[in-house]
Amino acid sequence: MAVTIPQFDPRVTVVNTLSGGVNTSDRVLLNMQGTQQARAAASLQKQFGSRVDAALAQFQDAGNSPIVDSLLRQQSDLAGRKARVTEAVTVVKQALAQFGYLNNHITYLRDQLDQLENGDLTAADVATNWDNKLRKINQLADAGAKILKDGKNYYPKNLIDTQSRSSFTTQTLYAPYNPQGDTYAIGGVFLGTDYYITEDGNGDFWNSDTGYAPSEEAVGTLSQYASYPSSPTGVNDSVDAITLDAFNRSTGAVTFTLSNATQVSGTVTRGGLGLLDAFLYGNFDTSVDPNAIDNARADLDKAEALLLNTQAQYRGDLTTLQSRVELFDTKIEGLSTDASNLMRNLRSDKEAKLLSAQLEYLVARFDFALLAGRGNSLIKTLVLAQDNAQPSTFDTVATGEAIAGARVNVLA
Repeated sequence: MAVTIPQFDPRVTVVNTLSGGVNTSDRVLLNMQGTQQARAAASLQKQFGSRVDAALAQFQDAGNSPIVDSLLRQQSDLAGRKARVTEAVTVVKQALAQFGYLNNHITYLRDQLDQLENGDLTAADVATNWDNKLRKINQLADAGAKILKDGKNYYPKNLIDTQSRSSFTTQTLYAPYNPQGDTYAIGGVFLGTDYYITEDGNGDFWNSDTGYAPSEEAVGTLSQYASYPSSPTGVNDSVDAITLDAFNRSTGAVTFTLSNATQVSGTVTRGGLGLLDAFLYGNFDTSVDPNAIDNARADLDKAEALLLNTQAQYRGDLTTLQSRVELFDTKIEGLSTDASNLMRNLRSDKEAKLLSAQLEYLVARFDFALLAGRGNSLIKTLVLAQDNAQPSTFDTVATGEAIAGARVNVLA
């Protein structure tokens, strides 16, 4: 059997065997190219990655500019003002809702007087119905309250009731008028009915609870106070047992006699609609007071005039408040549009920068890959030129042409 003896290849050496053939500079370059390119790629990604991240952060924060924040604060402030105006609207509406019923009660009392004059009702009947109606009028005034919320607290706001039976003071409603901070004030008008008598000499305070009786046809009581309401004297009398002696309606001077024959003189101070207990009209007994019916009618006319004037005032106030709501709506919508447009412009600018950074990164990666590919071609050309050359026929010219060609490609 023939034995084939392999030809000796001078490139097969111990060094080549141990180094994997890496015994020349070109092969060293080929072996290192992967590591170097990986490092270069990582450096490129880090450089452009930070730029992209910065552009992305600016894009995400585009709506957090001082101008946008200022617009949003203004919008929030106007929204709060609008909310207070809207509350004021509900308060005025609640008050206006009582006027129809109040007018009906005035009409009812006027009809009572007509029936008395026509003989259809007795003076006692009219006196009882009159005092009952005072209670209902005060109930309507109390129903004018609207419950509002301030933080965690609730409180009533009422334009047509009083907070004091000794001064008849009322609440005032304040509402924002415009974005500049001006305020619109609506004064309360007491539309219940009440009075007190200041006794001559000692200044004692006489107060009747007829208009605040707990039930229908309950008889009121006139009570004396040395200091109202903390110091009652204990002297009191049922109003239907009191006799009217004299009453000057122009000055308020009054004299009456209690059931125990004690005579009291003082001055009447009216509150609200100004309607008085029936005993101050002589219980409508014309034998006691010939002008009782006329006096009662005059008081009803004044009460009706106050109702109509206040109703017209509150209707005008309501129109003004509703126009303020529309004004704030327009301002809020305008600020919202401005803020949205500004944020859109800011985001568009930041988005353009983000896209630009991303595009630059993509182009750089493409250029790097292209150059890396051309560099690889140079090294591989050197190796192929070496591998294809025979020891005895190594062509330095061909090798040079290969190297030159690869360099030309890289520079192309």
